Amino acid sequence: MQTRLTSLDAFRGFTMIWMFSQSFGLHLFKDHPLFGPIARQFTHHDWHGAYAWDMIQPFFMFIVGVAMPFAFAARQERGESFGHQLQHVLKRAALLILLGLFARSLRANKPVLDLINVLAQIAFTYVAAFLVMRYSARVQGAVALALLALHTALFIVGKPPDAADAWIRDNNYGQGFDMWLLGKTWGGGYATINCVSSAANTIFGVMAGRLLQSDKEPLRKLLIAGAVALALGLALDPFVPSIKKIWTAPFALMSAGWTLWVLAAFYWLCEVKGATRWARAGVIVGANSIFIYVFHEVLERWMNQSAKVFMGWAIAAWGPVGEMLQIWLVVAFQIYVCWWLHQRRIFFKV
Repeated sequence: MQTRLTSLDAFRGFTMIWMFSQSFGLHLFKDHPLFGPIARQFTHHDWHGAYAWDMIQPFFMFIVGVAMPFAFAARQERGESFGHQLQHVLKRAALLILLGLFARSLRANKPVLDLINVLAQIAFTYVAAFLVMRYSARVQGAVALALLALHTALFIVGKPPDAADAWIRDNNYGQGFDMWLLGKTWGGGYATINCVSSAANTIFGVMAGRLLQSDKEPLRKLLIAGAVALALGLALDPFVPSIKKIWTAPFALMSAGWTLWVLAAFYWLCEVKGATRWARAGVIVGANSIFIYVFHEVLERWMNQSAKVFMGWAIAAWGPVGEMLQIWLVVAFQIYVCWWLHQRRIFFKV
C-alpha cells in the first residue's frame, strides 16, 4: 500500500500557489483585445458558468479527500479506534474553522463570523467525508449524489416567493438561510450552505484516494470517472445552472471531472514517468498548505504594500506590466517562505 504520492503533494502545492498568486497579475489584462480571453480565465465567473480560476477551491477540497485514506490508513495501522479518529477529525475541523475566522477577522480589521471561507467549508466537508470513508465506493458515491440532490431540492423547495427561479443571485435559498442563521448575507452571492454540496467533492476525493491506494494502474479509471462527472454536469446544466458561488450540483460534478483529469496528469508525470524535478516547488509549498493559506490571508495587503515600495518605479514606467512584476515578487516571496520552512523541516499541522 502506498503511503505517499509525489503527484498528490505537487498537486496540492501548485493549487496553493495558484490560490495566493493573485492570478499572476493576468486579471489586469482581462479587457485586453488580444489577451482578454486568456486573462479572464484567471478571474472568478460572475454567476452562471466557470473560469479556470473557479477550480482552485474544488481542487483543494478534492485533494483533502484524496489524502484522507492514506492518512487514516497510517492511524489504523497504529491501532487507533474509530472513536479516537473521530475525536481527531472533530478537533481538526474546529481548528480549521477557528483559523479561518482568525484570518478573515484580521483581513477585515474586525471580528468576523465568516463561514464561507475555504477553511470553514473544508472543516464541514472533512467531517462528512470521514463519516463515509469506512464504507464501499458504491455507498460513498451514493452519499455524494444524495448530498447534491438534497442541496438542489433545498434551493427549489425553498425558493423565495418573489424570485423568478431558484437560482437568482442574492435572492435564493442560500441567502435566506444565511439571513435566518446569521442575520446577514455574504458579498458576491456566496452561501454557507455550500458545504452540503461541496462535501460531494471531498467524498469524490476519498474515492479517488482509495483507488490510488489499491490500484496499480489507476490512470484509466481516473480519466473515465472524470469524463463521466463532466458529462453528468453538462447534462444537468440546462435544468440546474452550474454556479460556483452557490456550488450547484452541475458545478460540483464538472469541477470534480476537471479535478480528476488534472490529478491524472500529475499522477502520470510524477508516478508513471518519474518526472518529479519540475514538481519540487509544488511539493515544498504543499507541505505547509494550511500555513501558507493563513499567511496569505493575513499578510497579503502588507506584502503588496511592501512590494510597491521597491516596485513603484516599474509601475510608474510600465503600468499594468509593472503591477504584474510586483505581484510576481509577492508570489516569489511566499514560495521562499515555504522553502525556508521546508529546509528547516518545519511543518505546521492542524
